[in-house]
Amino acid sequence: MRPVILIAAAFAAGGAMAQTADPALDDILAPGQPAPAPGDPGAPPGPSELDELSQGAADGDFPNLEAVDKRKPVSVTLRALDKIIAKYTDIEIPMDGTATFGTLTITARTCDKRPPEEFPETTAFIEIADQAPAPASNLKIPEPKKNSAKVKSEPAPAAESHGGAISPAAPAAAAQLPSNTVFSGWMFASSPALSALQHPVYDVWVIDCKTVKADS
Repeated sequence: MRPVILIAAAFAAGGAMAQTADPALDDILAPGQPAPAPGDPGAPPGPSELDELSQGAADGDFPNLEAVDKRKPVSVTLRALDKIIAKYTDIEIPMDGTATFGTLTITARTCDKRPPEEFPETTAFIEIADQAPAPASNLKIPEPKKNSAKVKSEPAPAAESHGGAISPAAPAAAAQLPSNTVFSGWMFASSPALSALQHPVYDVWVIDCKTVKADS
């Protein structure tokens, strides 16, 4: 009988504790009272910092692209490596300027650098010419045999202009590069091997681009 009495007493004590109200809960849940301000002793806990960050800003999660300042390139910084002596040099070239490294003549046309809030990337359009003389070749090309029959050659069609635009008959007339050009295109700082200079002695890749506001 004693264990039964002890169990009954425990149930009675639990019921009495359940009926006793918590004064703090009474202050919060009492009708007609104003809600406590955040930070008061009896105020419920507010949203955590992680919850506030996950909700994002009131004006949207993405920046206003139209409000981003437009920038223009000023100079591009390249790193040139001489593979013969294993020595590299950093070269800063202004836009449409030219620099010399060894036998290379490097011209910077334009560059672009992403803002800090985006994935970091620096690109530059570079033209490189090799001023080294072409090596002499001992290859002898046999002369074609003379044929008595005359072949009538027709002149190539001349380029026609329509409203100032060059016709597709002469696509190379718009931009002609020197014969000693060894590279002309975009270079990427994050992937130097994606569009690299193919040269037996030198390697050149972009490392930085300086820009200013377009209205300055």
